[in-house]
Amino acid sequence: MLTVPWALLGLISLPVVFGIYFFRTRSRRYEVSCLFLWADYSRAKQGGRRIQRLQLPFLIVLELLALTLLTIAASQPMFRIESLGRPTIIILDASYSMLAESGGETTQKRAVRDLHRMFTAQIGSQPVGYPIQFVLAGAKPQLLSGRAKNAAEAREILELWSCGSPASDLEAAVSLAANISTLGTKILVVSDHLPDGEIAEGRVLWKSYGSRSDNMAIINSSRIFQDNKDRLLLEVANLGEKAQPLRMSIIEVQNQRLLFQPENRILEAGQTHLIRTVIPQDIGAIEVRLDKDVLGIDNRLTILPPNRRPVRVRLGSLADDFSEKIKKAVEVSGIGEIVQEHPEIVFGSQRSEVQPLEMPVWFVLIISEPDTAQIKPFIGPFIMDYSNPLTTGLSLEGVIWSGSENLETAGIPIISAGAVPLLTEQRQRNGCRILTLQINDRQSTLTTEPAFPVLVWNILKYRSSQAAGITVNNLKLGTEAEFVPAQGDETITIKPPQGELRTVDSISGNPVRISAEMTGIFQVLASSGAYEFAVGTLSAEESNLLNLTTATVGNWFDEETLRTDFQPFAWFLLLATLLVMAVHHWFISAYKMQI
Repeated sequence: MLTVPWALLGLISLPVVFGIYFFRTRSRRYEVSCLFLWADYSRAKQGGRRIQRLQLPFLIVLELLALTLLTIAASQPMFRIESLGRPTIIILDASYSMLAESGGETTQKRAVRDLHRMFTAQIGSQPVGYPIQFVLAGAKPQLLSGRAKNAAEAREILELWSCGSPASDLEAAVSLAANISTLGTKILVVSDHLPDGEIAEGRVLWKSYGSRSDNMAIINSSRIFQDNKDRLLLEVANLGEKAQPLRMSIIEVQNQRLLFQPENRILEAGQTHLIRTVIPQDIGAIEVRLDKDVLGIDNRLTILPPNRRPVRVRLGSLADDFSEKIKKAVEVSGIGEIVQEHPEIVFGSQRSEVQPLEMPVWFVLIISEPDTAQIKPFIGPFIMDYSNPLTTGLSLEGVIWSGSENLETAGIPIISAGAVPLLTEQRQRNGCRILTLQINDRQSTLTTEPAFPVLVWNILKYRSSQAAGITVNNLKLGTEAEFVPAQGDETITIKPPQGELRTVDSISGNPVRISAEMTGIFQVLASSGAYEFAVGTLSAEESNLLNLTTATVGNWFDEETLRTDFQPFAWFLLLATLLVMAVHHWFISAYKMQI
């Protein structure tokens, strides 16, 4: 490498010297009687403006060679000492935008081809040093096992690079690489976009292989069972700079039958189109398809049918007016059904009703103290545990909720007014749960506000999500599925869309979280049956390819690296120049002696 490349401007002197020899004045022959009158004209001119026949003596070769060697020496060339190469950590962007195609190949393939060249480069501007470690930068950085000591091992580990993550936290990956390495280790980041901030000069080299492109993507979906219907909602976005036609179809997976195809329309740049439709109840898994574009992974989405079985609800000992309000809230929820036998959840007001409960029955204990001086109306602010599903979408603004300050309730507070718990959750060993709701309906407005049916819907949805099986069977890439085992399930086998099976032992009735790490359909095999959940990309940010580019930021050649890893050889060029000049001088001296 050349540390002072501008010194190569000295090569301009080569054509100057060559021109002196090329533009030489031609001598003419004159016959005279004597020479003393022509003494001044007998001297040969060494230059002129007339072009003569090319006469190049051997001396010009030596002069041009000497000037070339001096110019290269002035640029201070250095060569890398292979035995002193710094170890390298390569950070690989694992987000699915690396699968975008340009020129017939994906961004990942272009990066792999360049890395193979760098693995074998002995002399170059950016050679890597061994050993090499790899960090996979997905939503969470992951250190790939093994250290490559040569190019063959590096290529073998590089084959583990898969791009299917919904995001790439490259900053966290750089921090991880810096923490596990020594001070002299070099870091190479391979991505499809530029860094968001500054990088460490001399240590971090950032190479981007992306290509700015337009893209159409499915960014949101929802399929729920409500009012005895499968309701499907889809959002499709034009993530480009120009208008594009929307061509979409919904296919039944089992029979490959076309179910729905929206009318042709044009989506403007940045526009999102919302599609609502109803899927027949006898239809299982469906697939949403968009026309092929530069990024294919976000053009396909498999959606499984929701749990169509309503939650079985029994109304226990309740006041007639309060019982009627709960009944209406259950009926309008669309996910509940009033029954008398085999309930999954019971609403009652007697503590004695709690004792005989067995799995899978839940109990909602409604405590309503009589009108006494201990009853106090609360108008807020209410303290809610937003991590609990019971508070999803629940707003208590303007609600009057009356209760007793001296009432003791068991369980974890979910909704409180100061230090007074109004709704608590208690989990029992057999899997049953007791939700205690304290309310004096005569002095409260909760049951007349929209918050009440929302609260009842949350209770039913919470119970439905804790039934045996997959709680949510249509997920976004990068999230987690939760499997609730049935009685007798001790071992489950997870079958991903691609890759090897994975077994989880000794679950003992505890929910198991399964990472949705790739798109497609996952299967969970248990003694109680087989369960499925589907995963789609659904990320507008990662599907947006307008910020991708091809560029290189940073370098590895700081002062310390040049001093320790590279050896200058300008001295060798200077010695060669002296040798050439010595030969040049010897030829001139020999010519004078002949004269």
